[in-house]
Amino acid sequence: MSKIDFQEFVADAARNPLAQIAKYKEKNRRMVGFLCSYVPEELVYAAGLLPLRLLGRATQISLADKYLQSYCCSQVRAFMEDFLQSDYKDLEGVLFAQTCDTMQSFYDIFKKNFPDQFAFNFNFPCKVSGEVPFKYAKAELARARGELEKFIGKPIDKQDLNNAVRVYNRNRDLLDRLYLAHAANPDKIPSVTLLHAVMASMFMDKKDINKLLEAYVNEFNANGGPAAGRKKLMLVGSVNVNEDVYNVADEYGAMIVDDDICTGRRYFDGKVEAPNDEALLRRYFDRAHCPAKHRDLTSRGRYLLDLAKKSQADGVIFLYLKFCDPHAFDYPYMKDMLDKQGLRSMHMEIEQSNAPSGQVRTKMQAFIETL
Repeated sequence: MSKIDFQEFVADAARNPLAQIAKYKEKNRRMVGFLCSYVPEELVYAAGLLPLRLLGRATQISLADKYLQSYCCSQVRAFMEDFLQSDYKDLEGVLFAQTCDTMQSFYDIFKKNFPDQFAFNFNFPCKVSGEVPFKYAKAELARARGELEKFIGKPIDKQDLNNAVRVYNRNRDLLDRLYLAHAANPDKIPSVTLLHAVMASMFMDKKDINKLLEAYVNEFNANGGPAAGRKKLMLVGSVNVNEDVYNVADEYGAMIVDDDICTGRRYFDGKVEAPNDEALLRRYFDRAHCPAKHRDLTSRGRYLLDLAKKSQADGVIFLYLKFCDPHAFDYPYMKDMLDKQGLRSMHMEIEQSNAPSGQVRTKMQAFIETL
């Protein structure tokens, strides 16, 4: 597969998750959806189930309005719309993880309205440091293992977990290499390919996407750090399927050099060091965490400054879903930390949609011109 073919392939996979589900259905693969990156994917994969990250894709909300208030975040409302439209009828279940209050409420609403659907909520602790939260998480992981084993009708094999850890770690390594290759070769790897590759990894069997990713990144030299001549932007936020942000950056002579978003680096950050439950949990504790989790009051801000320095970012774009309270709470102090370091930033609210936005384009252009 050529460079251009790879870019087109991951773009298609990212834009058409239902087509990926249909392909695996034809192969008689057992699939479950999951709604948060704190779901322990490796354990699900080891159970013989293909975990596929669901991102609310509905651009017009009508049916979901009967179940969720209009001030709920568009991600959750789009999830409900997709389920009510029976878009995910080929999935055997849906896995949740404790993050924000809205997602927790959505789990309860989902269970009530889809009582015949297998659903499980992984109560991942809000604090991701210390012995007590880790002990609690181990008990939750044991509960998740028990529910999965009950669902598949057999124990999860140790060798299967070993294989799952190997496959997932490989995907994380390859995505990290892709980010480095893009930073060094922005004229050959468009910024939007980062988004597409991560989303394709979410919607496909990791073994399938790993082969394509490896062949692609092997064609590039990722040494030497970020390329000169472009303004380097970082994205910070939750989930994003809006391609405009990436395309406009490239169009106006900049690039998305790195990010801290759920559909980006935060998804693949860190590795599982051993094929056992404790090591599996340790990765989820130690990786870059979202604002629904915490280590201390400023841990995300320190991580953001370190990531910006490492990527040599010229500016940071806070790309927040409307009505996302956890991110809104973190924004003031993080912006203040950036300001003190002389790093310019911009805040943009978006809705969970693929639709092009003239507002995004105008704001992006203006911000790039100030750098």
